[in-house]
Amino acid sequence: MNTRKYLLPAAVAGVLAMSLSACGGGGGGGTASSGGDAAANLDGRGPITYVQGKDNSNVVRPLVDKWNAAHPDQKVTFKEQSDQADQQHDDLVQNFQAKNVNYDVVDVDVIWTAEFAAKGWLQPLTDKMSIDTSKMLPATVKTATYNNTLFAAPQTSDGGILYYRKDLVPTPPKTWDEMMSMCSIAKSNGIDCYAGQFAKYEGLTVNAAEAINSAGGTIVGDDGKSTVTSAAAKAGLNNLVTAYKSGNIPTQGVTYQEEQGRQSFEDGKLLFLRNWPTSTTSPRRTVRPR
Repeated sequence: MNTRKYLLPAAVAGVLAMSLSACGGGGGGGTASSGGDAAANLDGRGPITYVQGKDNSNVVRPLVDKWNAAHPDQKVTFKEQSDQADQQHDDLVQNFQAKNVNYDVVDVDVIWTAEFAAKGWLQPLTDKMSIDTSKMLPATVKTATYNNTLFAAPQTSDGGILYYRKDLVPTPPKTWDEMMSMCSIAKSNGIDCYAGQFAKYEGLTVNAAEAINSAGGTIVGDDGKSTVTSAAAKAGLNNLVTAYKSGNIPTQGVTYQEEQGRQSFEDGKLLFLRNWPTSTTSPRRTVRPR
């Protein structure tokens, strides 16, 4: 059975995850406002190394092949990292600190922009390196900006999606409480109800933020101060705790990252799954109902 009949988006979550491409600067110790070595060599041509996390959807390789065919003197080598965000971050930090000149263009998570730019690891996209951002989503441009200077080029925008078993849930839930009330369907069919990304890594932060936002809470206020102890924020987190204690989030669910949840859902073991749109482009295209 084709996944497109099973994996239908019920709702887009409130937290966006965006990906940026940035040029590596001249090495650590630089200033965030300096032009860096890249700007001084704009007329140069040669091989390029592009660094990004695991290409599970096989999007990058065809693009690299197309570029290389059209630019034989500027061939791109794709340096594929792991599929874990924390490991991707650490790999970039280690290579930037070591002043690895082979990390030419890197894929940067939006939450790393300020950190990397402040340490002089990213090339400012100014003057000859400036790009037109007028047709880009303003929020994506903002995440690529540090101290009013653009340091990265937004390339993708992502959003959390709720996948559900259409054969068991004809009408998808619109609220958290509605979804939890449908967990009885999972129980009667001998499967687990809900999973997201609850392992101890960046994905847990995203899922917690979505839970807080869905309950009307925030993590940081407009004044920059923490609001995570507000009643609404606590209610959102308690929704996750209650779901876990009741079994609506399975015990093994606290070990799931993206791929483990996708695998469980495609094996027909889950009624609901919070994941990213890339789950619909997985090489595996069948969902096996249980």
